[in-house]
Amino acid sequence: MLVIERRDGLLRRLASAPISRTEVVTGKWAGRMVLVAIQIGVALVIGTFLFQMDWGPNLGMIAVVLVAWGAFCASAGLWLGTVATTEGQAGGLGVLAANALAALGGCWWPIEITHGWMQAIQNFLPTGWTMDAMHKLISFQSGPASAVPQVVILVMAALLVGALAVRRFEYQ
Repeated sequence: MLVIERRDGLLRRLASAPISRTEVVTGKWAGRMVLVAIQIGVALVIGTFLFQMDWGPNLGMIAVVLVAWGAFCASAGLWLGTVATTEGQAGGLGVLAANALAALGGCWWPIEITHGWMQAIQNFLPTGWTMDAMHKLISFQSGPASAVPQVVILVMAALLVGALAVRRFEYQ
């Protein structure tokens, strides 16, 4: 959307408003977080009722992990929007990043069945942190505290990537 808004001159209009780049990016991030909350809610409801998913005893912490993941994705999407100059670039970068992160982070198959190098890479990826936390909470039914390190790392990554988006944000 940033690419489209920049192309259509909508962001230039914001430049004349008495708000900072940080406020613009934060507002766009907050809007994406509303969408994240709706998507998480719908996915949890569909998973529970349509697929009879048993989330285990830590549903609250699962929601926290998913919101932290959503915060990272919102920040990453905004950063990609500041890097891309065309809609095609934005779409291509988004698809490439999503597929690479999903494959290397253990979203496509259990990371335990992959080579050791791939399991090591998972520890450095947001998808890996998220999947590790979800495994601990759902598969192994570890307590909520078991996922706190991953949540902290995801939130820190979301803040870092969000700061990069603010730094790179341009009205034109």
